[in-house]
Amino acid sequence: MKTTTKVAHPVMDISIFLRENTYLIKIVLNQYEQIYRVKQLDVTGIDDVKKMLDEDFLNKTYMRFVEMSKDFKASFNNINKIQNEQ
Repeated sequence: MKTTTKVAHPVMDISIFLRENTYLIKIVLNQYEQIYRVKQLDVTGIDDVKKMLDEDFLNKTYMRFVEMSKDFKASFNNINKIQNEQ
């Protein structure tokens, strides 16, 4: 897998890879990551992929990370609660 480019962002780590005719958009925040796949034939190039990463999309992606974190913490707290009750 070849790292095609990094996209600057103040909070999230955003990388775009090209593998087997598919762009992989990898967005990481702390211990969580989201990956989006775009077929190379569906865009005219890397610039189209970057255009997809507009402010609205990235804000929604960030909020998804917030929800992921809440879900994980609830699950983690639940399993620890169950173990402490045993």
